[in-house]
Amino acid sequence: MNILKKKNILALALLLTFLGCVSNGGKVVRVDPRGLHDTDANYGAEDLHLFTQKMVTSMLQSSFLNGSKNPYIALGNITLNRGIDEHIDVKLIKNVIRTNLIKSEKVNFIDNEHIKQLENEIDYQNSSKYLDKSTVKKVGGFIARDYTMSGDIHAIKKDNGAILDNFYALSLRLTDVKTSAVVWSEEKEIRKQVSK
Repeated sequence: MNILKKKNILALALLLTFLGCVSNGGKVVRVDPRGLHDTDANYGAEDLHLFTQKMVTSMLQSSFLNGSKNPYIALGNITLNRGIDEHIDVKLIKNVIRTNLIKSEKVNFIDNEHIKQLENEIDYQNSSKYLDKSTVKKVGGFIARDYTMSGDIHAIKKDNGAILDNFYALSLRLTDVKTSAVVWSEEKEIRKQVSK
């Protein structure tokens, strides 16, 4: 066999080996993203849904909201406890809560995460000679927030060699910007154990 033929056979064998490694051979199954499908004791999508569902339901049932007419809320920080050694997507928690509260049509949200970009856009519109002045957004039209939502996530992990025990707690609060009073607060705890 000549060298070129041997190289082609070797290349084909490597390609087939690589393709065999890429395919996991497992069947893909679609599952309800809001269902409980724990595969281990770590934080996961199930916990995200339990956290956010509790917070949204609690806020929509709160007395402060029943006395307010569509208040304007800004998302503040949700701080992760220093002891958390796994990825918990805080931005996703905030986005899910905001989306569900907006859908309720009982609250409005201020986009404070992009306020600088919005300010720059208004400055550009007001200084550009190329824009139709009747469409330019004037300075001073932003709506001030009534409340800021903030909170904390804590986790406690214990492993005695036989059982892995993971505890998570999300605490949120809504603070009145005018008075600094906390008008709503809620906490959701989740605890999961796995026998080894």
